[in-house]
Amino acid sequence: MSKEIILSKGDYVLLSSFIKNNAKSFSDINLKKLAGELHNAKVVDASMFPKNVVKLNSQVTLSEAENVKDITLKLVMPAEADIQNGKISIFAPLSAALIGYKIGDMVEWEMPIGTKRFKIIDVNNK
Repeated sequence: MSKEIILSKGDYVLLSSFIKNNAKSFSDINLKKLAGELHNAKVVDASMFPKNVVKLNSQVTLSEAENVKDITLKLVMPAEADIQNGKISIFAPLSAALIGYKIGDMVEWEMPIGTKRFKIIDVNNK
């Protein structure tokens, strides 16, 4: 059973639509995991969304379990994605792994280079 995550109504609709339209950039394992998380998600209005939870346009600092170095990324719509400036698409596997989780959570997700574990260190929702 997946851990309950918190999503804004907008992010829930966006990710549900992504799954329904055959998210070809995702493995079957990740599609099933994301679908399970959406099914179990607590969906809230934007005005009630906790500041410490990852959502679209969040700036997130993470620590990779196998790496000492922290990384900071911003989850954006695909047209705004620019990995060299730390902006990744909301539909990238790493974004899908993080969305809905909060500061302190450990997140495990299947990446193109294998399973990775991340700890969410900070979330900035401006």
